[in-house]
Amino acid sequence: MTHQHKWIRNLIEGLDARVDEKTKVEILEKCGRACIPRSFITKAKACKKGAKDTDEFLDNLGQVWEHFHRDGDGLYVVYEECYCPLVNKDSEKLSRTFCNCSRGWIKELFESVLEKVVEVELEKSIKAGDDTCKFKVLL
Repeated sequence: MTHQHKWIRNLIEGLDARVDEKTKVEILEKCGRACIPRSFITKAKACKKGAKDTDEFLDNLGQVWEHFHRDGDGLYVVYEECYCPLVNKDSEKLSRTFCNCSRGWIKELFESVLEKVVEVELEKSIKAGDDTCKFKVLL
């Protein structure tokens, strides 16, 4: 385990032990919002610019972002591996609390493009031991 991963794990364990759920989520979401590259938001906005409505935007986004897809009426972001450069090289598990950072990343993307508040639910986390990371996007 790297020093960085140990530090992050201790931070998350401290938050889990001493901070209420709402505050933990807000802290980690804010980190994720700050982490998303502006270039990715620009790419997503280009998908919206050429679309006649939200459905067409979502179709366009799915064509340029392999991790976004629809399943019936559901909208999902699914990763087959952890892409977080802070922890993805370490095999040690982390609390699901950490993945609220990714929730913030996804929220920032959709809120920036759609210019409205969206919700994102964490359904699975590789770092917590699941086979994938799976987030449900609620517009």
